[in-house]
Amino acid sequence: MRPVFQPRIGEADSRRFLRFAFSLADLARRLLAETPIGEADIAVKADGSYVSVADQRIEAAWREAIAGQFGDHDLVGEEYPAEGRGSAWEWVLDPIDGTDNFVHGMATFGTLVALRHEGVPVLGVIDHPRLDLRVSAAHGLGASCNGRDVRVADRQESGTPIVIATAPENFTKGGRPELFGRLAAAHPNLRVYRDCYAHSVVLQGQGAVAVDWHAQLWDVCAAWAIAREAGAAFERLDGPPGRYRVVFGRPAAVAAVTDLLGIAREGEEEG
Repeated sequence: MRPVFQPRIGEADSRRFLRFAFSLADLARRLLAETPIGEADIAVKADGSYVSVADQRIEAAWREAIAGQFGDHDLVGEEYPAEGRGSAWEWVLDPIDGTDNFVHGMATFGTLVALRHEGVPVLGVIDHPRLDLRVSAAHGLGASCNGRDVRVADRQESGTPIVIATAPENFTKGGRPELFGRLAAAHPNLRVYRDCYAHSVVLQGQGAVAVDWHAQLWDVCAAWAIAREAGAAFERLDGPPGRYRVVFGRPAAVAAVTDLLGIAREGEEEG
């Protein structure tokens, strides 16, 4: 079934959690500044993606900080096993989203911190250290970019809306390679970004729609929380268990792209 968002979290808790999440993002910035990258510091995982010393250092430091402040909370992250304690609260961590870009010196990589309450995303921070760009939100507080309120809204497009998609191979890995071609044919302005910079662009209202395919929870959880507070539409489409096919951004554009893809929304039958 499609999720019904009714998080039980007050403003004081939202502010407290957001301050803590900012401290994690700041910690990641410091560690990145201290961590040189060379060939010996990079490995290739079984799925072909990169992992760096920086990824591991950041997530380990985050886990230590969370254990010190919220020791009864659950944890799930990209680099280390999940830590389940039966809590209603779960931190979702991606220490470097776009490690490939990071190791090649491209600035669009980001660090992702999210918090779920009873499975509902209630906080998200997308931080781009090299760009000095931070997009964030917490339940009831709205969304912001570097302290400036942001709101995603429908607007009159001068042409076809700018759609930003994940890499074509993700559609192939997800078993639907033809859908990338369908997007490209319908949207001449299609952009392709391989990391969370696509999320930040759309959640600031600059692009119309982001399409992330065959993603993991930690790839999309922060954007999910921010989208809700920014007034964006966020659709999770049916797909393999444990993988996320998501479309989010301006509501009218999201509806159009979702219809174009022809994949049922989660809990609906595919037409």
